[in-house]
Amino acid sequence: MPTAKDARHGIVFRDPYSYFAHPEAIRLRDGAIVMVFNRAPRREVIMHPPQDPMFMNMVTRSTDEGETWSAPEVAPGYGWTGTECAGLTELPDGRVMLNNWKGTWLPLSQARSMPPEPLMTWPAELLSPWIAAGVYSGHEVERNPEAHAPWVRNGGRCFVHFSSDGARSFNETVEIDTAPLIGGYGNRGGVVTAAGRILLPLTDAYRFTTLFLVTSDDMGASWSAPQVIADAEGSEFEEPATLSTRSGRILMIIRDNGLRTMHAIHSDDAGETWSERRDLQTAGHPAHLAELPDGRILMTYGWRIPDHGIRAVWSSDNGRTWSDPVILRAGMGNANLGYPCTIHCNDGSLLSLYYGEDESSTTCIQSTRWSLPD
Repeated sequence: MPTAKDARHGIVFRDPYSYFAHPEAIRLRDGAIVMVFNRAPRREVIMHPPQDPMFMNMVTRSTDEGETWSAPEVAPGYGWTGTECAGLTELPDGRVMLNNWKGTWLPLSQARSMPPEPLMTWPAELLSPWIAAGVYSGHEVERNPEAHAPWVRNGGRCFVHFSSDGARSFNETVEIDTAPLIGGYGNRGGVVTAAGRILLPLTDAYRFTTLFLVTSDDMGASWSAPQVIADAEGSEFEEPATLSTRSGRILMIIRDNGLRTMHAIHSDDAGETWSERRDLQTAGHPAHLAELPDGRILMTYGWRIPDHGIRAVWSSDNGRTWSDPVILRAGMGNANLGYPCTIHCNDGSLLSLYYGEDESSTTCIQSTRWSLPD
């Protein structure tokens, strides 16, 4: 299997007392790179945003092609804890839109004092994915999950936030009504059509099975009702990556956490209709899409199978077929990694940002600067 050319790895952000993960990055028209990632206290047991009410979205900027970054700041502001992974979209009017899903969380004792509600999710259920996967086999968390997660999740709400200063601050917030679906989560941003319509794909948090689209014709001030675009028995569709190509095609790669593969769909009419879903039979996930200057479409993704790492493929025919995988990085130690996003740099190199554990098992934001093999 080919490997990336001139690969140079590094650590972007690390804090021994924090859990950093799940980056998303875009390049703005002024050349700056903006990245959002998740931060929570480092705990004895691994938890991701669906399980921990202390996750926050952090935003940072680079004006030198990712060599240095500004100090990460909470977005949209303090008080926005318990959020899922966030997405970023630059709008035609120059604003940056951040989309996120904010869970509703209750202290365990408070939840016990309340009448039961349909969306209440208790500690044993919150931690069940990790326990079922054997991550904590024999650990005390199996016997007493409430000691490690003394809180209850009770649904949540979907938001978009807007920045007029290049994602330095977010001063406007709009809530998206996802009814009749129970929620809306997306770890990537949306796309804007030539007519100025924003297309934002989301999944139905916290079921994480049905993928849908919401649209806005007024630059995010109001949003349509959900339009379901992927739902199938045995599949769990989530974490879509969407790209509007120069050809006019909108390509979307969808993570299927049921079949453990990725699927592709596309639209050639600005999102009005979508193609049949095609299983790419690729076990990596989730994806990020970028169009290179030569027109090829690059897809990077996490590889949570030995030998754990980050991989990429590319397409020269608008996503109909894909190359053999290229290994950006391998031997990262375990499956606690991934969510790569890739930026094409001015010198022709590629900058992939992702998360993984360092040699001390601290989860941090990492990078690989690389080129496609000849």
